[in-house]
Amino acid sequence: MPDPSSGPSFDPSSSAGEPTGAPWGDELPLTTVESFVAALIEAGPEVAEHMVRAANELLLAAQAITAAAERRLAEQRRQREQAEAAAAGGPGPDAHGAPTAASDSGPVLRSVDEVA
Repeated sequence: MPDPSSGPSFDPSSSAGEPTGAPWGDELPLTTVESFVAALIEAGPEVAEHMVRAANELLLAAQAITAAAERRLAEQRRQREQAEAAAAGGPGPDAHGAPTAASDSGPVLRSVDEVA
């Protein structure tokens, strides 16, 4: 008989090296995610529907933040290109980020605002 004060012992003959004599019994405690899912199931479909709607709202908010960040980065990129063109003495891109006729040298990426 193993000493209970020494903690759980491992029996190599057991499947997957499961501990024997564990203080919580035969089952391991639920993980946080398992506890959350069990609480949702126990609470009922109304709560689950509310949680899905809330998750959708969070997703939409994250998409709005991402779009705003992309627009800001495009604006900063356009301003940097204009400053570099002004420093080089060339006409640089126009107000929408498109090259002017004097600097037209091939395909150019459109700004995020033009695409949206």
